[in-house]
Amino acid sequence: MRCIVAVAAISFAAAQPRDLSSFNFGDYLAQHEKSYAVEEHAVRKEIFEKNLAIVKNHNEQYQAGQQSWWMEMNAFADWKPEEFKRLLSKRRDLPRLQAPTVMPIKTQANPDSIDWRTKNVVTAVKNQGGCGSCWAFSAIESVESHYAIANNKLLTLAPQAFVDCVQNPNECGGTGGCEGATMELAFNMTRDKGVPLETDLPYKGRDETCSSYKPAVKVTGYVKLPVNSADGLETALATKGPISVTVAAEPWMLYGGGTFTGCSRSSSGSGSELDHGVQAVGYTQDYWIVRNSWGPQWGDKGYILLSRSVDDKTFVDETPTDGTACKPYPKNQTIGGECGVLFDTSYPTGAAPASHDDTIVV
Repeated sequence: MRCIVAVAAISFAAAQPRDLSSFNFGDYLAQHEKSYAVEEHAVRKEIFEKNLAIVKNHNEQYQAGQQSWWMEMNAFADWKPEEFKRLLSKRRDLPRLQAPTVMPIKTQANPDSIDWRTKNVVTAVKNQGGCGSCWAFSAIESVESHYAIANNKLLTLAPQAFVDCVQNPNECGGTGGCEGATMELAFNMTRDKGVPLETDLPYKGRDETCSSYKPAVKVTGYVKLPVNSADGLETALATKGPISVTVAAEPWMLYGGGTFTGCSRSSSGSGSELDHGVQAVGYTQDYWIVRNSWGPQWGDKGYILLSRSVDDKTFVDETPTDGTACKPYPKNQTIGGECGVLFDTSYPTGAAPASHDDTIVV
């Protein structure tokens, strides 16, 4: 998965769109600590002004009750559309027979809502920077959470270990590292070799040579949830913990807050092209709570709320080679829920401390 990447305190309560009536390009450059040479400055300013008009118009609709979410002039607001789209993944998933597809057992009705952020099992929002490593972040975040649930200790683990050391001979999701792989490959490496603490292998935001490290956590494997099952994802969130999910994130570019419907209501069709790995950390009856890896300045301090109004609807991904298909590639695939959040969902199992015998991994 070669993901959308980021350029720049968790909030549990939604804010409101800010007043942009007097906001200008100079304010924007200062806010995001950007500067350009003269010729590029003019190009970026023109893009900024076009996006500012879009954001203002959208947010007026939000204030009028015509939209359920609002936009923000974030760090992507002076990017060309093709620049942003180039950062999308070309993800191909592992064959689904490599892990069991399991419907979580429900012994009682699921609670109306759950938010794992309130249970001290979710680390701070991370930033993948300019590396297409969303798959590594999604996987490491779920390993962190499931380790915390099982061992009552929240550790910050190292996504750089996946970027450097995940083997991807079949080019699942790309060619590896910052050029893409999958959460499943990362879970398999955690099973076989373990992963270190972030302090032992700090994130570099680029491909590095795989070198020896001291593993802190291992898992026994991973489980795939049923495809396009809202009940499966809800039950897993209620009974197991946070879940790694794949989404169509191109329409997220200017998301600022609120309950997002920009995929299911997209007129361009971009809301049906799976391209990004993230982590679902909870739900209400109205939305899925999803953690991104573009830093806390994006969205609702690093999070997005995906509407559940289309949980029972499916959409057609016309470019499965950019999504989760394997060779031989189908012409299309059917994905469920807002931004396809229900299609490709998984979580690690048996997270535990690495044994003393596994002190060094090469």
